[in-house]
This record gives sequence, C-alpha cells and structure tokens, in this order.
Amino acid sequence: MKKKLAFLSLLGAGFAACAAEVPLFNGKDLSGWTAVLDYDVTGGYSAAEPTWSVSDGCIRTTGTPFGYLRTKRTDFGDFTFRVEYRWWRPTPKPNSGVFVRLTGETGTFIPVCFENQLCRGEAGNVFGLAGAAIAGVAPDTPYVAGDALSGIRKALRTTPEAEKPFGEWNTLEIEVRGDTLTSRLNGVEMNRVTGLVPRKGALALQSEGGAAEFRNLRLETLDGCEGGVCPVPAR
Repeated sequence: MKKKLAFLSLLGAGFAACAAEVPLFNGKDLSGWTAVLDYDVTGGYSAAEPTWSVSDGCIRTTGTPFGYLRTKRTDFGDFTFRVEYRWWRPTPKPNSGVFVRLTGETGTFIPVCFENQLCRGEAGNVFGLAGAAIAGVAPDTPYVAGDALSGIRKALRTTPEAEKPFGEWNTLEIEVRGDTLTSRLNGVEMNRVTGLVPRKGALALQSEGGAAEFRNLRLETLDGCEGGVCPVPAR
C-alpha cells in the first residue's frame, strides 16, 4: 500500500512538473509585454486613448492603429492558453485575435505566427500568417515580404458560431502540442489544425479594429509531455 501511494505521489509530481503555469499579466501594468504598431494602418478611425492600456485588471485595446501586444518571452512551445475577452465599445468592425508561436516581425502589423481569429462572426477560424504553415491549407497568395496580407493560410472553423452577444465575456482556450493546435470557444471545440511550422514563439494579442478587453490570462506549459502523458520522475 505504501509503495502504491508513493508511486501515485510521484505520478502527481510528474503532472505538476509538466503543466507549469507561467505568469503573463500582473493586472496592473504591461510589464513583460511589447507593443508593435503600424501607424499607417488605422482601420479607418482613430481613438484618443492609447492603443494598449490596463483598465480594472484587464488589458484593453482601442483597436487602432493596427498591430499587436506580444510577450517579451519568445520560446513558448507546447502549452494551453486560456483568456476571457469581450468588446467593450462599438467600432466599425469588431476584430481582434490571439497570436501564438510568433517568431518574427515583418515590418507590418502582421508577424509570422498563427492567429486565432476573434473577428465578430468569425471567431474560431485559424490563420497561418506571413508564410506560417498549416498542413492541407494553401495560402490565398504567395507570401511576399512586406505585404501584410499575402501568404495567409485560412483554416475555417468546423463548428457553428459560439460567440456570446456583444459586450459579454467569452472564454477562449488554445492548446498547442507538437504540430497541432486545438481551439475552443466557450467550451465548444471550434478548430483543430496540424502541420504547424514554426514550433515555438511568443504569444500576442491583436489590435485590428476592435475595442477589446482581455482578462484572466493563464498559460500552462506542456513541454515534456508526450501524447498527453507527463513523464514520471525517476525514483
């Protein structure tokens, strides 16, 4: 009985070591984050407030100009990321997204990454941006350096819309493991794509026309887990 309890304790330690939570946002300021903005692309409107700010424990964007707020850490590989988001005021086109495995700046508001689309009415689509590869999905056009809208691979969601009414909080979960990305919105699996290249990078929130707020950002690394099984430490 004692040996069995010892084994279970080691097994639990293995899972704990495997799924380690990484602090991303302190709820007070944008420490640990870097903003990249394209002041030539505004989405057709302007706002007096800063593009990115912190309000009531939330990360807030006005959606203009276009760009993104990325983590300074750039080596996230396998992980589960959970975040709540909502549209905090109307804009001409409520649009935003969450970038994962962001590996390079391109001189535009679109980096090399995979976008989890949050655009109103399109949430759940997954895009490979700036040449990022998704198996079985061809780009709309060949990627041309400096052309933000070239080389986009669009994996459309496999489930009907699951977004809540305008102004209500939605819960997005993104699991990235190996070459596979699975996204869930409000508990509903929306998409599953494979063949992802690159395999590591930063995480980012997008400014693209939507006045969005993000709260309860939680990232748990899964590096070292094989097939969903975490290694058991040696005795």
